[in-house]
Amino acid sequence: MKTRTLRRSLSYGHTRRGVRLVIVLLLVFGVGNSLWGGDVAAAPVGPSASAAEWSALYYSYGQQLREESPTAAATSCDDLSVLVDRSHTLPSDYAPGDLVPLQDYGVPTLGSEVLRREAAEHLGRLVEDAAVDGEELVIASGYRSYEEQKLSHVRLMSVFGAGAALMSATPGHSQHQLGTAVDFTNAAAAYEVWGLFAQTSAHWWLEQHAWEYGFVLAYPEGKEDQTGYEWEPWHYRFVGVEDAKRLQQSDLSLQVFLEREGTMPRC
Repeated sequence: MKTRTLRRSLSYGHTRRGVRLVIVLLLVFGVGNSLWGGDVAAAPVGPSASAAEWSALYYSYGQQLREESPTAAATSCDDLSVLVDRSHTLPSDYAPGDLVPLQDYGVPTLGSEVLRREAAEHLGRLVEDAAVDGEELVIASGYRSYEEQKLSHVRLMSVFGAGAALMSATPGHSQHQLGTAVDFTNAAAAYEVWGLFAQTSAHWWLEQHAWEYGFVLAYPEGKEDQTGYEWEPWHYRFVGVEDAKRLQQSDLSLQVFLEREGTMPRC
């Protein structure tokens, strides 16, 4: 079963480009310094100003705006909506402080899997309700430390070579390190994490209901150019019920949604 194709959001990109253009025009006419205060270097003026000078100044203004953004300032690696992908990394020593055993919440696992407490609570309800509907869901993988991700990535590299880059995140770039990502499997998929899971009715159930419990498909089919990874119908991430609902209504991919929210890791 294929996942729904999501439309790419263009309006946000247009808005950002518009804001950038306004900033450049303000700088050209010499009013940028008064708007941002005297601590920022004055804009280069005249035909002799080099591209390097403009580039450096633009980066300086952009960096200051990001640092002063209320959203960015409030974002940390513990935030449920923090963006972690190929370009945004977690420190090697980062680990959530509220990890709990999934079995304590009635969640079947293939090993001693743990997850952050809030995610575990919602996952317990998800698995229970799925079972009421006749669907078996088992967790093959939950939280994975930086070192564990390193070992996992090396193992895949030894088998698939460079092709492993499309199947496995490098250490520090894995959502599993957040303690809010899980890999589902079940008997119909031979309790393996692979493409066969997409052909199960449990996968269909997750597509329809996972967002109601705060979980979203992290790497959807047809969005490989955005996520940088192949479609993973088994890989879901907990972002909270509110954001999961907003994501469902927005029809965006998780990565584009989090980029729009500006929730970059700031540990």
